[in-house]
Amino acid sequence: MQGSKIPNVDEPDVEAGMASPSLTNEHEPMASPSLADEPAEHNSTDEVPIVPPNNDHLHNIVEGLSNLNLGREGIQRPTIVLVGGHDYGMSSVLESLARLSFRGKGQSTRVPLVVKLQKSSNPVPEIYLEYKGKVVTTDEEHIANAIGTATDEIAGSGEGVSDIPLTLHVKKTDVPDLTLVDLPGLRIPVDGIPKTISTKIYNMIKKFIKQDDSIILNILPATVDFTTCESILMAKKFDKKGERTLTVVTKADIVPEGLLEKLSADNMSIGFGYVCIRNRVGDESFDEARKEEELLFSNNPLLSLIDKNIVGIPVLVKKLKQIQEVVISRLAAKPPLRRSTRSKFLNPYLR
Repeated sequence: MQGSKIPNVDEPDVEAGMASPSLTNEHEPMASPSLADEPAEHNSTDEVPIVPPNNDHLHNIVEGLSNLNLGREGIQRPTIVLVGGHDYGMSSVLESLARLSFRGKGQSTRVPLVVKLQKSSNPVPEIYLEYKGKVVTTDEEHIANAIGTATDEIAGSGEGVSDIPLTLHVKKTDVPDLTLVDLPGLRIPVDGIPKTISTKIYNMIKKFIKQDDSIILNILPATVDFTTCESILMAKKFDKKGERTLTVVTKADIVPEGLLEKLSADNMSIGFGYVCIRNRVGDESFDEARKEEELLFSNNPLLSLIDKNIVGIPVLVKKLKQIQEVVISRLAAKPPLRRSTRSKFLNPYLR
């Protein structure tokens, strides 16, 4: 795995909107949902360390970000796009980051759910949805129902999907300043799942991750073969240099056997490497889930061998902030004209 250790830096004090692809009035040829015939580039000279190697260059890049005013420089805060297969646990990862339960029983992601997390000093959370020109105020208890209702209004009932975004604003004391997008999971056409839906989901994901100012958060369960995973192939196709991809391994508690070997395999090259986590189980609170996660990676005879620098939700939050800073620094190095060109085409739902 080609990796780059992300330096420990303080998050810059910046304010900016998110940068996101336009999802309307953009007609592209329908792409195949399978990448099996499109081999990704591999660098055979790179080894896969359990802890990505130190990279002084990244440290130097982010050192000056504390003095950067993104609004003045015309730079948008990068969007973190969750990518994975159906039932890989993407929404659960998002819930852990936001410390909110988004999904009711039987609900699945069928539209781009744009989640704007903003740390607030107000002890009373502020939560509301925006879609199709509407603003709907909700709270922690009713958020899942509100999202379900909005999704049905946008995409219809049943298995239908839509590329019209649903934006969720969350202002709380216990969340990081991040903008994330939860997308429908990649699906292989089978009985009951039309090929048109699989292709539409593929194209929807592509529109988000092909932007060089997005961060790809690849979600993989420990149960799958990493080398043949469709989401890994997509990330390698649209982020060939691995400059903006981080992989999260879920369900480590279910299949701990062989995970260390998967993370160490010399044929895996995935951007900034991996973070292994444990999502909530059953009716656990988020605090209980974090305690169980810490115990799992400390006490399990197999998982305790994985370096503590790449395990846990707190580590994931830290790495996302740092990768965000690296992407911002790359955008800051571009000429102003190139930075601002895309702003004219942004979907109004994503501003």
